Amino acid sequence: MREQDRVEAKRRYRERWLQYGYDPQTLGWKKDCQTVRFAAAFEGLREEDCGSVLDFGCGFGDLLAFLRSKRWQGYYTGVELVEELMVEAAKRHSTDTRASFVYSDLEDFSSTEKASMAVAIGVFNHRLHQDNIEFARSAIRRMWEATTNVVVCDFLSTSSDLDRRRDDLFYADPKQLFEIATSFSRRVVIHHAYMPFEFQVKIWHDDSFSASAPVFAPYFPLARVQTNRKSKNNS
Repeated sequence: MREQDRVEAKRRYRERWLQYGYDPQTLGWKKDCQTVRFAAAFEGLREEDCGSVLDFGCGFGDLLAFLRSKRWQGYYTGVELVEELMVEAAKRHSTDTRASFVYSDLEDFSSTEKASMAVAIGVFNHRLHQDNIEFARSAIRRMWEATTNVVVCDFLSTSSDLDRRRDDLFYADPKQLFEIATSFSRRVVIHHAYMPFEFQVKIWHDDSFSASAPVFAPYFPLARVQTNRKSKNNS
């Protein structure tokens, strides 16, 4: 993300923080919609896909609260660009010994260990000075490099009615995101069934299958083999 876009993002959320405090409106959300997004992000995932979670643009760490309410016991790392939000999240989850919060930009984040899963909810919604699709491609690559199992991110959709659209927001074409996703893996889901004007992209690292039974290995374990395919992004 360009520095101008970082500065504007920080200013946007700091102004909301001063206005609303600890409230979904600070993040630009409605509470009920936020829960729907979280639930959709974990649809179709197996336990091993989300043993540990990197939450980029974590805000107040509400995803962690959602997961703990579902009795999830994994390790969580929240990564947040806006320091005030990160500090508030760390304070609210200070008793959770399996959670940590990092003040960092998504593209600058680094860790010595990879997580099972990376999530970015709401990160790609605002129109940028740089090309939004190139930012999405770069960010997904970083999420891919930081994980072992799956990457999940969401976008506002070009299916949005024209009278609902705002000039400051970015609306992505699901077809374009499918092309980006399949440059990383053949095993991809475009989830456009949980809200009418948004969609999520899920990309799994493991896209192995048997030539004799072309079913992805997690759905047909006996057919699991190493494929000869080499991802463009891992070459």
